Amino acid sequence: MLAEARVNPRPNPQFIREIRSLFNFLQGYFRYETRGLEHVPKRGPALLVMNHGVLPFHAYLLIREIFFRLGRLPRTLGARFLFQTPLLREIAVQVGAMNANHRNAKAALEAGELVLVAPGGIYEALLVHPGMKTIPWHGRYGFAVVACKMGVPIIPTYCQGINEVYLTSRVFLRQRVRILRRIRFSLPFFFGIGLLPFPVKLVHRIGKPISTKRRKGESFRKAVRRIHEEVLAAMRALMQEKDGEKSL
Repeated sequence: MLAEARVNPRPNPQFIREIRSLFNFLQGYFRYETRGLEHVPKRGPALLVMNHGVLPFHAYLLIREIFFRLGRLPRTLGARFLFQTPLLREIAVQVGAMNANHRNAKAALEAGELVLVAPGGIYEALLVHPGMKTIPWHGRYGFAVVACKMGVPIIPTYCQGINEVYLTSRVFLRQRVRILRRIRFSLPFFFGIGLLPFPVKLVHRIGKPISTKRRKGESFRKAVRRIHEEVLAAMRALMQEKDGEKSL
């Protein structure tokens, strides 16, 4: 088992400050903006969920916004390969990323922290294409299970534009999905300006917290499925939202 899966060092705020110029560059490159940051609690645990994109640049930009504007540094749940790849591993640990599993998520939430996760993960990265209008989280109940067990709110976030930063190919898509199911990793086929992303404007919309309390007489299974559907509905609404409209 990886050391990172057993021990999750605290994120390093100083490292975030030291790479602030990189964050500033990415923010300018994508003209990144947030809408609804007031929905992120200034204290206490919450689970933030987001769409993935091919590469989740917006995750780091959202972390930057929350850190510098709210003074909180979210813990992120990342795919195992991040902790097996030199350089990526060091960066991930410094910003407080953890191997994506229930135990790590629960430990961080029990400590009162914000936890950020893209439930679609690599599977969503394989499916992403410009103009994509779906949230491929059907059957992905893990985030709802953890939040419901912990009794913490789920905050839906959707980054408009992230699906357009690369052009993607569906060549051998079924085979790549099968590989993902077998070894938990597969590569999306994508290109932009070479490997650089297109400078698409990103608007990250944050919805109102969704309660995970069970209703009277509701089984845990039914509660999880209901909450899962509520989150998907909120994500679809954020995906379609335009400036001047109110966040859910």
